[in-house]
Amino acid sequence: MKKQKSIIYIGDFDLRNENVQAHLVRNNAKIFNHLGYIVAFIGVNREATNEEIQSLPILCVGDKNMFLELENTLSVSGLLCYQRTVKTILAFMDLVAQETDVRFVISYQSPTYALVLDKVIRWCWKKGAKYIVNSADITSFKSQPMLRRLVMSFNWKYLHRINKSNADGLIAVSRYIERFYHRVGMPSIVIPPLFDNYSDDSFELADTITFVYAGSPFVLKKNVKTVGMKDRLDKIIDLCLKLSTEKTLYRLVVIGITKDMYITCVPRHKVALDTNNDILFAGKYSHNDTLRAVRNADYMINLRDVNIMNEAGLSTKLVESVSLGTPVVMNSVGDTFLYLREGITGFRLSGDLESDVLIMKSLCNKSYEERITMKQACSGDKVFAIERYEPKFDAFLREVSAYSE
Repeated sequence: MKKQKSIIYIGDFDLRNENVQAHLVRNNAKIFNHLGYIVAFIGVNREATNEEIQSLPILCVGDKNMFLELENTLSVSGLLCYQRTVKTILAFMDLVAQETDVRFVISYQSPTYALVLDKVIRWCWKKGAKYIVNSADITSFKSQPMLRRLVMSFNWKYLHRINKSNADGLIAVSRYIERFYHRVGMPSIVIPPLFDNYSDDSFELADTITFVYAGSPFVLKKNVKTVGMKDRLDKIIDLCLKLSTEKTLYRLVVIGITKDMYITCVPRHKVALDTNNDILFAGKYSHNDTLRAVRNADYMINLRDVNIMNEAGLSTKLVESVSLGTPVVMNSVGDTFLYLREGITGFRLSGDLESDVLIMKSLCNKSYEERITMKQACSGDKVFAIERYEPKFDAFLREVSAYSE
């Protein structure tokens, strides 16, 4: 009996607790399922030990799909578990190969130290499977403690080196990453994070213009340095505090961090925030509650520094916001405005406080009817819809299948 074709998707994504990586991987896998592949996931659980994982209920990852859930060992202490983790990974891959016809192995970073990718690539050579790299960011560890920074930096450099040398194909989230991994003749495709959680265009706007920031802007530690900030929430607060001093009517809802956490990280704002009623820190929300808050807002707002990390990535919150019918207010970094339509799904900030205050004021002066019209125009945008990218993935996999150096 002919085995069904399959793809092994291996990486540091947490399908059970739904980290950012998990949403990207799940949505790509839905396309692979549509194209007739079983997907076997090898991911991590960032909140459970190996012993705890064994007692967890089986997680549904799609009909016929398979899943190996590993303890997160990408840490200094995780070095002690490395060999055990490698044996578990290879045994699972052998099992998948026994039951299915493995055509591709896709690595989204690594579920443990990148040294394991040596063995994964050798496994691909032995089994005749193509090795594809799926890259969505180029991480910086400058804000980490010294020991972790050294270990993680070495691991990341090794991961890039082995991937650049051995990839049969590349799925990049941005043009920057595509250029970074470029090798003459190697098939590559640029696919942004995708979204399929569409519903109708119903939403409940508040009486006051509402901006939402949702995310994990930086490492939570006292007096965090700007080099460690993925999102410049401090600049967003500066901008909104300026609006408040000029008596502009608005509301900023910050999801993902409490006010006390924020002030510990950015103490310069303590006095101003203690007397401000326009900025609300809502703390951590569930993923569904976050989506609901974004859907009901007038705008999603973000500011990012222009650096390698942000040039290489693409904000998942941007993807979710536009897909939910909420325009994005943001500066131009990386591929952001390749996907945002100026004045409809996106409003461009410059990073200059005085100029951006004027833009924010114009957005706050919209009438209720204008707000409704703007949301309805945005809700029809399907730039990140899964079905748009299925033909591209199909053509890419065919090209990788035919590729040989």
